[in-house]
Amino acid sequence: MRIHLRATASLVALFTLSLTGCTAPAPPSTGTDHADVKPHVHAIVPAPGGDGFLLGTHDGLYTATAEGQLGARVGRDDLDAMGLTAVGGELIASGHPGARTPTELGEGNLGIIRSPDGGVTWEPVAFTGEKDFHALAAGPDGTLYGQATDNNVLLTSTDLGTTWTPTGAGLLVFGLAVDATGRIVASTQQGPQASTDGGRSFVPLPDAPTLYPIASSPDNQRLIGVDNDGTIWISTAGATQWVNVGTVHRAAQAITVTDTGDILVVDDSGLTLLPG
Repeated sequence: MRIHLRATASLVALFTLSLTGCTAPAPPSTGTDHADVKPHVHAIVPAPGGDGFLLGTHDGLYTATAEGQLGARVGRDDLDAMGLTAVGGELIASGHPGARTPTELGEGNLGIIRSPDGGVTWEPVAFTGEKDFHALAAGPDGTLYGQATDNNVLLTSTDLGTTWTPTGAGLLVFGLAVDATGRIVASTQQGPQASTDGGRSFVPLPDAPTLYPIASSPDNQRLIGVDNDGTIWISTAGATQWVNVGTVHRAAQAITVTDTGDILVVDDSGLTLLPG
């Protein structure tokens, strides 16, 4: 198994990220070279302790440096991390077990599992063997939001995933992100929808591109996503303006943005860092 890595610092050295609408050079691209074999990446989250990133793939978690270089698999578990988010020093995940996943985490579906040590070990906390969450996100206050694949109900948890409560909203969610104002942004078939009441109701997000995947920075001050044409868009907390900051090669699998504006994205050219 290989993940192709490609650095593009030379392409983006001339690009200055601006959210003020000022004229800028053409946004950078992740390139066109791609690997013959790579695991599918579902999510990118900051590693606990702030040392690089973790990639949630269909074959377990992998580390990546702050410079965008792939590291080793985390532990031995080869779980399929369909949903993955970070809350403080804890990781919250969902998906399906792999061949080496402990049976106590669930058969078929993992429900909600939690790791206190960066994904080396996991413990079952909710819906064990029952549900598969593809959408998971954390707010600035540690509140978790998620949706399982068995219905269109948005759920929320305030105790690191142990108990979950329906918010009242019924919409099919492909991805979730929460900004520093507490606004929840959901990518849906009808385009991005936003909630300012904790997920009880959603309305279309004005002037927003159709985004999937979508993510927030660790400090929740930035939102980032990729549209259907492969354009990378970024916005600040509470804002409705989205700025074009680059393009991906063909299909984007996962994306994230750091507190300083660096972008890490996985697409058909592999894993790429676009410095902010």
